[in-house]
This record gives sequence, structure tokens and C-alpha cells, in this order.
Amino acid sequence: MEFVRRHRILLTSGSLLLASLLLFSASLRSPTHRDPIGLLVLDALAPFQVVFSGLGRSVGGVWSGYIDLVGARRENQRLQERVAGLESELVRLDELERENARLAELLDLHGHLEGVAYGARVIARDPGPLSRTLTIDRGARDRVRRGMAVLSPEGVVGQISEASHTAARVVLLTDHNSGIDAIVQRSRARGIVQGGTDGSCYMNYLSRDADVAVGDRVLTSGLDQVFPKGIVIGEVVDVSRRHRGLLQAAVVQPKVALDKLEEVLVVDATAQGADPPA
Repeated sequence: MEFVRRHRILLTSGSLLLASLLLFSASLRSPTHRDPIGLLVLDALAPFQVVFSGLGRSVGGVWSGYIDLVGARRENQRLQERVAGLESELVRLDELERENARLAELLDLHGHLEGVAYGARVIARDPGPLSRTLTIDRGARDRVRRGMAVLSPEGVVGQISEASHTAARVVLLTDHNSGIDAIVQRSRARGIVQGGTDGSCYMNYLSRDADVAVGDRVLTSGLDQVFPKGIVIGEVVDVSRRHRGLLQAAVVQPKVALDKLEEVLVVDATAQGADPPA
């Protein structure tokens, strides 16, 4: 009894295992024999098996969905990065196309001018309220010097006021220090186009009986030996005869959008046969 008490767990387990083996052996010897206990256990476990089977499928589906979602997010991020790269490339190509169009217009203008012309890029603007100038990337090393005309395909920009070795400052035609000999295209009336302190542009020194009207186009006369003849300066938007004396003045709207310039042409109208720098 002491032996049984000490080893009761081992003996109980062995007895149950032996009984299971006997039942299994009897079931094999008599395949037509139905085990009522086994059937009861099978019926009892069937609902749980259905639940666990469904739960397993659900967990598997959720896990597969999670894996698919992670993959979709990664693919979406990759596609977004690709789209951003393509948009950036499209912007770059659009800028190159616009720049090529502007340079083609400058080249066409150069073909119609006498003298020597130098292409240049605008690299800075003067933010001051009184001084209206900009800086270009051509200087004395490129044979750019004070007094040379600066043009764009649309018309007159201004004049070189000073040049360092690698850059030059351009006084715009709207600056109060600017002065361009000009004529009215329709009537051939002559005057001087100057900038005002308010940023406007005026054609001064017109005779009082000069035929000038709103809408007239103003061109360079070429008599100042700085600007080639026939370059558009702007359009008359107002005519004033308020001043006493023999003169009148006209307000001129510049043809060139001076605040949007990116490339210009520096022209030496007096040079003949000189090869411009690249």
C-alpha cells in the first residue's frame, strides 16, 4: 500500500494509458464496433473544433491582410516618390524649354543688330526704392564697358553704368539717371525718354506742337550712338501740356517687363568686326 501511495500518479497514468491501448486494439480488431464514449467525445469536441477552425482561418486572413496592407503601403510610398521625382523632372524640363525659347529670341534679335552683342544673365536686382538697377554676369573680361546698351527681344532695358571684372550694373530706363534719345514712330517727333523718381517713364523735351497721342509707339532714334535705331522703348499712355513754355511731355509705358527679366543682350553699337565672347 505504501508503494501504491508513493507512486499513485505514475500507476494511474499507466493504467489510463493501458486502457486506451486496449480500447484502441479492440477497435482495430472489430472495425464495425462503435465506441459510445468516443462518439460522445467526438460530439462534444465538434463545436469547439468548428470555432477553433474558424478562428484559425480568421487569424490567418487578418495576418494575410496585414501583410498585404504593409506591402500596399510600401508600394504606395514608392509610387509617390516616383511621382514626385517625375514632377520635379517635368518642372526642370519645362524651365529648360522656356529658357531655350528666350535664348532663341535673343539669338534672333542679335541677328538683326549691327555691331557686337553679348548675351548675359541677370544675377541680381537693386531693391532700393530710388535706384532701379540690375546686375548681369558679364564684365570687363567679356569686353563689357560703361555706356553700352542693354536690350531684350521685347525692347530697351537700359544701359551699363559700371562694370567690374566679372559683372556689370545696368541702369534701367525707368531710373531717374537714365536718358535715351527717342522718336515717336507715327509722327517722327523727337524727345528724350527718362525715368522719373516715381518709377514712371517720360518722354521729355517734346516741342509743344509735336504730334504725340496716346497709343503712339516710341522707338530709339539711334542718334545717341548708344542704342541701335528702331528698338521699341514703349507706348505713350498720357500726354501733358500743363507746363508753360514751348515743351510738352508724354508718359511712356515700357514695353519690357523689367521685373521679370532673366537674360539680356548687351550691345556695342559702335564696334565693327569684333568677335563677341562665347
